[in-house]
Amino acid sequence: MKRKRTTLTAATVSIALLGTMVAGCSSNQDAKQGASSNASSNASNNPYVELWTVNDQGNKNYEKDGPTSKKMLQDIGVGIYNPLVVWDGGNNYSQKLQTRIASGDIPDLFVPWKGIESDLAKQGALADLTDLLPKYAPHVYNRIPEDVWKNVKKSDPTGKGRIYFVPKVTLSNDYGGFIRKDWLDKLGLSIPQTQDEYVNVLRAFRDKDPNGNGQKDELPLSGREQGRWFDNLFGMYGVAMLEGYPQWDLYNGEITYSAITPNMKASLTFLNKLYAEKLLDNNTFLNKSNDWWARITSEKVGTWFHLGHGLPSTTFGPISQKNPKLDIAAVPLIKVDGYQGYITNTRINSPAWVIANKSEATTINALKVIDWINDPAHLKETNFGMKDVNYKEENGKIIPLNSEKSTVEAILFPTITDWEGEKILHELTMNSLNDDQKWMEEMKYKALTDIQSQAKTIAGDGLPASVYDGFTDIKNHTLYQEYMAKIIIGEWPIDKFDEFVEKWKKTGGDEVTKRVKEWYKQIKQ
Repeated sequence: MKRKRTTLTAATVSIALLGTMVAGCSSNQDAKQGASSNASSNASNNPYVELWTVNDQGNKNYEKDGPTSKKMLQDIGVGIYNPLVVWDGGNNYSQKLQTRIASGDIPDLFVPWKGIESDLAKQGALADLTDLLPKYAPHVYNRIPEDVWKNVKKSDPTGKGRIYFVPKVTLSNDYGGFIRKDWLDKLGLSIPQTQDEYVNVLRAFRDKDPNGNGQKDELPLSGREQGRWFDNLFGMYGVAMLEGYPQWDLYNGEITYSAITPNMKASLTFLNKLYAEKLLDNNTFLNKSNDWWARITSEKVGTWFHLGHGLPSTTFGPISQKNPKLDIAAVPLIKVDGYQGYITNTRINSPAWVIANKSEATTINALKVIDWINDPAHLKETNFGMKDVNYKEENGKIIPLNSEKSTVEAILFPTITDWEGEKILHELTMNSLNDDQKWMEEMKYKALTDIQSQAKTIAGDGLPASVYDGFTDIKNHTLYQEYMAKIIIGEWPIDKFDEFVEKWKKTGGDEVTKRVKEWYKQIKQ
């Protein structure tokens, strides 16, 4: 998963128990400060960091004597370990993490989820990374642009302008619409450029049996529950949208929640027409992730929106086993008269890492781990895994080993991506494939190249979760999702959109907007 950002709530954290934990931490501060001069000694005596991260592929947990930990010990003198915590879309992970935090036993280094980092920082449970980052994580600090760090500091929930999390930073675009070009070729159609051409393609996919099974059961366009994963349909109208969640961008010169703009109303009108014609999968709002992917890989879906990096594993591989003539291309920005379209990009995404406020030694060790993961020198390990476990090398060629996932540790992917790194990774990947496999990597790389120019970094890049404090429903887009879904499926008329805007404003939207404008003013100073 790309796992870019979350706009969910951290309300499920037990603040009372968190306060108890932090009080315990605070009572030890003098002792910790007195021992800070011995940080290096302490680090060497206990060179292991308990790390909690995403595990959504069924891999085993990291072990102190496991291959990943051994490699890190060899390179940086610090190893890692963790319990087995299944990701489950972040839900299981979040529950397990909150239980650990509430018990006072916070992991050393972890991926925060559901906005939890804001409360933790305010309570003093997270380490202040501001001064130690440049020295102990230079491959992170120096690769992230200065204005991004400025934004992170401005977003400090404590209001002190400090760094309490390392952000996931995307300096290249991974989001885009993708289309079955082999279907287009079969029907004698070109890749659509305008909205009329796009609709004509969808109608042809619906009516002309492009997958050739004789059943005319194709779904021209499909999305997922909560109105997710058809961002480009909103994007063609200039609506800032990320994985189905409305974002904040400039409209008429003011930073505004995209869901309440005339642009959104226009896009909903268009989507309602697609739904009514069954050009948009009428099961879209029922599709869970597995159902959705099953439709795509069973060659029922003509076009969809997702992540370019995932194409080989999610799409190319499963389909090519049945259809070696598969051809998938990127969908360009569809032109709509009167609108400037774009694919939403945020360089500053969800916080990638936070470190528990335990000791300077713990912070240093954890920063070394983060730095190792993002050091370009470790691109092989952070994309292919451990040598002789996940892959082997013969005559300079990388050969992946098809080990059972449950028997090998997950790969620790970098949390900073840029286009130069993508080029290097493409070359490494091409060198790992047989000649009859290279076409998939070339197809993916071309699609990634084509979507780079479509992205626009929005004004709300790096917006802190704290602007939603006290307004959980707005943070979760609850009201938007209700009105959006019912308007698209035709249960409510488009005129109900104006009611949504007024209700959103009155139930906290005006206050949140005030906070967002103040934040935006600060980062522009």
